[in-house]
Amino acid sequence: MFTKLNSSAFIRLVLLLLLTFSLVYGVPLENWRKPFFNTAADMELADKSPSGMFWDDIGEADVFDRSIWFPGESTDSINYLFLEPQIMGGYGPVLSDENSKSYFQINILNQIRYRHLLVRQVVNVDKRYESDKLYPAHKDRDLRGRFDEAFFQVDWKYGFFRLGRMNRNWGPFADRSMVLSSNPYSYDALEWQLRSSLFEFRHLFAAFHYERPGSYNDNKADLNRFLTAHSLNLILGKWVTLGLTETVLFTRTKHFPDLQYINPFSAYTVVNTNQEGKGNLVLAFQWNIHPLIEDVSFRGQVAFDDFQVDNEKITDKEPTHWGIDMGIFWRNPFKLPMNHLLKTTYTYVSPWMYTVPDNNAKNGERYTYLDKSLGMSENDFDRISAGFDVIGNNYWASGLEMAFFRNGGNNVLTRWQDSEEGNTKGLPVYRDSVREKGFELLLETRFYYRNYADLSLSGSSKWVKNKDNISTSSFELVPSIKAELSFHFSNFRLRLPN
Repeated sequence: MFTKLNSSAFIRLVLLLLLTFSLVYGVPLENWRKPFFNTAADMELADKSPSGMFWDDIGEADVFDRSIWFPGESTDSINYLFLEPQIMGGYGPVLSDENSKSYFQINILNQIRYRHLLVRQVVNVDKRYESDKLYPAHKDRDLRGRFDEAFFQVDWKYGFFRLGRMNRNWGPFADRSMVLSSNPYSYDALEWQLRSSLFEFRHLFAAFHYERPGSYNDNKADLNRFLTAHSLNLILGKWVTLGLTETVLFTRTKHFPDLQYINPFSAYTVVNTNQEGKGNLVLAFQWNIHPLIEDVSFRGQVAFDDFQVDNEKITDKEPTHWGIDMGIFWRNPFKLPMNHLLKTTYTYVSPWMYTVPDNNAKNGERYTYLDKSLGMSENDFDRISAGFDVIGNNYWASGLEMAFFRNGGNNVLTRWQDSEEGNTKGLPVYRDSVREKGFELLLETRFYYRNYADLSLSGSSKWVKNKDNISTSSFELVPSIKAELSFHFSNFRLRLPN
């Protein structure tokens, strides 16, 4: 028998259910709301995972109008079917194709929530795929698209179980990660979470499909590629969060994957170091510390690729490939009527990060998926920046950033060339290369009208020396402007029976 509830009682009941069963309300990681969410996340004013070290949904941020978040106050049931179409047009540089100046994108989100069950599908059609040399599907089609997300999820009080295609960033930053990021094309995986007020644990396992032949970095057709990862983060109140992440990319011919890598509770570092299993191990530490002042946050992640523990063999004497991404963020340091953020960040990725020896690359152990890095998009660079973000009147956000950067000649697909005669096997071939360096000034402003439209305007000026790693005597000015206008409709909601 059902009894009627007044609106106040019903709201209390819904809130109680949300707290009791930890239902996840969120939209996909790549979505028109993402830039607004990123700004709020940097200010630590957005919903996130309990530890703040996992980003696989766009949650809610009260600093913006509540109508843009999903499902919003207008949804009066925890059981629903939701459909959101979006179309975006843009003007500006398109990936590496400098000649193309316009593009469009179409997204369709379909999401069903029924009690503890969630099903999500996201179709993405993007004109920019035509300029993407790594686009993994038909290159002769005028309309190119992909399923960015398509998964099934079961929630419970202390975590979730998820199966299917998804995006994620593991680390303290909502838009990137050193070890497991949304940089590559999304892939199908199994992921589960266990959490409490003191810790958050995640485990992920993915089987990659065969890569297409034609490049040096593709694996052979008789090899299977697997990715396994787990991360444990300790939550010490609101002041300190510390975490450890291990990931392994490994291959097998036609055998079942090693159980010691599937095992979420074994230490992959020990397994890999003692050669119980062969694979490309990446180890990372992450942190978020508030030094005495809650509005100040010191966040970062440091990753080690093929960490060296001895130097007895000639093949163990190469320097450890590593990277670090960290920053200091100070929320509302000035007496302004609007939320604002003062920040400084530093990122360094060593020249051979995410790469492996030639023979290992042939065996599919390079830390990539379809030739895109599973972590940061590039290696062999460093960048230091200072920025200021502001959120004004709930309907706009703006950011100003100044940076100094240096780029080497390597990338995530660079060969070691250690298989060639005269080179030591197991050691990368270091070569003297001209480093590109320069300064950048970036200004970006975004506006939105409820959940119907948003506009992004951005411009940058780069002063670059040795552009494309070709020696030059002076700095060259490289200006760029970009504009994007997006229309979307978020009111296709159908209430399902309770």
